This record gives sequence, C-alpha cells and structure tokens, in this order.
Amino acid sequence: MKQFLIQSEHGIPLHDFGFQMIEACRYKNWFNDSSDYTYLLTDNFTFITKASEEVSNFIPIGSIKFVHNFLKQYHNISELKPINIPKELRFDKYLKRECWFNNTKEFIVKIYNGEKLPVKKFIKSSQKVKHFTEITDDLSIVPDGRYFFSELINIESEWRCFIYNKRLVGLQNYSGDFTLFPDLSIIYNSIYDYKDCPWAYTLDVGINKEDGTFIIEIHNFYSVGLYGFADNRILPDMFEKSFKWIIEKYKEL
Repeated sequence: MKQFLIQSEHGIPLHDFGFQMIEACRYKNWFNDSSDYTYLLTDNFTFITKASEEVSNFIPIGSIKFVHNFLKQYHNISELKPINIPKELRFDKYLKRECWFNNTKEFIVKIYNGEKLPVKKFIKSSQKVKHFTEITDDLSIVPDGRYFFSELINIESEWRCFIYNKRLVGLQNYSGDFTLFPDLSIIYNSIYDYKDCPWAYTLDVGINKEDGTFIIEIHNFYSVGLYGFADNRILPDMFEKSFKWIIEKYKEL
C-alpha cells in the first residue's frame, strides 16, 4: 500500500500539487475499486521510525525542504542536484542562446577578466536545488561553487510540459501570452533525445517571435507546480516513480 505524506498546515494542503494528489488518490481507488492509494495530511515525520519496514511505502509530497528532509532522514541522501539542462539537450536547436554548464565562478571571472560582466546573465547553482539563483552582472555576489550561466533571452510565453515514461502527458501555460503556443516538434525531439531521464519530469520551455521555442530548464517530478495539470489517472504514479528514481539514482552515486 502506498502512503503519500502531503504537507499541510491545520489540515490544509500547502501546494496545488498536494491538493490535486488528494483528488488523484480518491480517483485511483474509485477506478480500481481498491484502497491502495492512501494519503496523510501532515507537517512532520515524527511518527515514522527508520526501523519501520514500511518506510519504503511513504512518499513525501510537499516543498523542496519537506522532501529533502525526508530523503535525508530516511534514505541518507543529504543533497539533491538540479537537472537544469542535461547534456543530451545542450545544443543550439534547443537553447537558442549562449550557455555555460557546471562552471565555477572563477572560470567566468577569467573569461571576462573581472567580476563585473559586460551584461547581466542568468546564474543558477548546478550543485544544489534552490540554492543560488539570480540575474546579475556582478559576480562578487555569487558564492563559491559550480553554476549554470545563461545569456538572457526574451520570453514572451512560458509553458510547462509534463513528461511520464518518455511521453508528453500534459502542457500548461504558466506565464506570458497563452495564445503563443510552443513548437511541439522541439518538445517531442527533446523528450526523445533526453535518454538518461527520470521516470517523470517537467520540461519548461519559452517562446518568443524571434527565436521560436527554446528550453528553459528541466525539473525532477517533485515539488513542482502543476498550473492546472490534473490527470488523476497517472499523477500518483508520476510522484511515486520519480521519488523512487531519486533514491535509486543517488544510491548509485
């Protein structure tokens, strides 16, 4: 039996995906005429012991901190790295802009001969999820570490693609002009080219009239906004398989 631990406060889910998971669990049990999908609204894990044989059945659904704390406490995984843009997709046909991947601040300082960049860039940690993310031309404010550096690009519309088992299962506009629709061939080709991928993930793409459709970044399927995506047939399985993929992946490391 699967038990989803949905982060809540005073019995109210804190995120859209937590609320939707309640409906999805109810749907799965109704559709399968079973009680296999259960959930618990909670703000902590104090009732779970490491010795419990059922630890593997618990799947945390909540903020990044909520999920990371569970992984650290019960699976000895202390830190997760962001996917950002995987190696298989680091090509001009997907990026439409100049990017540097997994480089240190010192590397960029040497390139530009100083801590002041000629233009602002998008800078995001490639070592820790939700660590340092900023648009700046001042490298002195960037902590030591490795980063994803990106040239700024005009974004007129942003869409979140939901991928499960290497199939596009949902597409939601979350910012900008919702009438500006992405090029589906870019999305389908990126799904095909991204071989070493989680069971479930989100692919964020941007659009502008000059460059067309381009990849912004990819997220593993936990702590991600759904923006209206509500496929109750597969949502619990997406969260479950993505979480188990993380555990297996980091055991290998």
